[in-house]
Amino acid sequence: MRKIAEIRNDIKVKSDALKAMDRSDVEKLTAATDELKDLTAELEAAYAVEQAEQRAAEQQIQVLEQTAGRRFSFVKFLREAAAQKLTGLEADVCELGAQEYSRMGLQRKGYVIPSAFLRSSAGQNAGTNADGGYLKEQMPTRYIDALRDRLVVGKLGATILGDLVGTVPVCSVGEITASWESEGATTSVSKATVARVNLTPHRASVVAAFSKDLVAQTSADVEAIMFDRVLSAHATLIENAAINGSGSSGQPTGILTAMATASREVAVATNGGAITWPLTVKLESLVNADNANRGKMGYLVNAKTLGDMKTIAKASGTANFIYDGSGMVNGYPIEWTNLVPSNVTQGTSTSNTSKMIFGNWADLYIGQWGGLDVIVDPYTLAANGDIRLVLNAYNDVAVVETKSFYVLKGITHA
Repeated sequence: MRKIAEIRNDIKVKSDALKAMDRSDVEKLTAATDELKDLTAELEAAYAVEQAEQRAAEQQIQVLEQTAGRRFSFVKFLREAAAQKLTGLEADVCELGAQEYSRMGLQRKGYVIPSAFLRSSAGQNAGTNADGGYLKEQMPTRYIDALRDRLVVGKLGATILGDLVGTVPVCSVGEITASWESEGATTSVSKATVARVNLTPHRASVVAAFSKDLVAQTSADVEAIMFDRVLSAHATLIENAAINGSGSSGQPTGILTAMATASREVAVATNGGAITWPLTVKLESLVNADNANRGKMGYLVNAKTLGDMKTIAKASGTANFIYDGSGMVNGYPIEWTNLVPSNVTQGTSTSNTSKMIFGNWADLYIGQWGGLDVIVDPYTLAANGDIRLVLNAYNDVAVVETKSFYVLKGITHA
């Protein structure tokens, strides 16, 4: 069976050719339409095969770990990959990763840790010895689950999709109107406006370095440290794209770029100013005015703004502050990350103001394709006694409905 990427490319070529055809040439139009139908059927069959392959790989990894009596070791993987010779469990798991990338048509640059290993296994039961109970002291959270837990936008309710194959269209539907009509009158037809956003794999690259002495260790604590550092870097990369992604140079389009393009920003003042309770509520009102007050609503700020909200009263002369430490503001959850910029120019306030985001975070989509492609380079930093690690993943970020968010800009700080 052909690769999914190859089939999708053929569909695009045929579809573009069909659009350019002379509408009067019925015979050619019919033939081209039939070819597209055949390609679509082939693509659906390829998706079904890939899903079956993923389930089989997950079961195979469980068997491999049970046979080895241990889990995949990231430290052992790095140590052996640096010597360009994987052995045992690590070699077997990475072979499954290479097969996955080949089927999906993704470009492999190093060793691939397959997605079937990175996500939680529904079939593995730590409470039953035969199902892996003897491994429970070594069973940290799977990579994908840990990655989701690290994302602040995930805590606010962003929609995170894993195990994706090919381009994934995500649609949002606009309003449908209804009316009362007199008997016999013609009812006007109301069409819903459908917005379509395609999630496509963007290569996300994380570069790290570990000392050869550290990699030589077999301690579970060392394993956890290395896992944590790689995970943090990957999570930061995705989160930064979700918030600030420019939409160019390989980056996805983040919320702040999308809202600026859609003119969905409101300024504290021409030259900036302090955050206030009315402005905090105003963001909610602006989203509500577009009937977008659904899903998982919440605020996202940086540390400076959150600190100000703890000291600025809702009304003069009261001790009732905008944020009281409860994790809620104006009845909605609030989270913070310093990826929300604090160096924005607003009028005469040059490069020292912040932004605040409010909206329905369920309309922020984050996608993950395949496993992790890992290049272990023992040469570049050899003089320092370090091993260079380049991790490549395929992710995307998309705001599926722009009216679900609003941004307050020009927040100055005391």
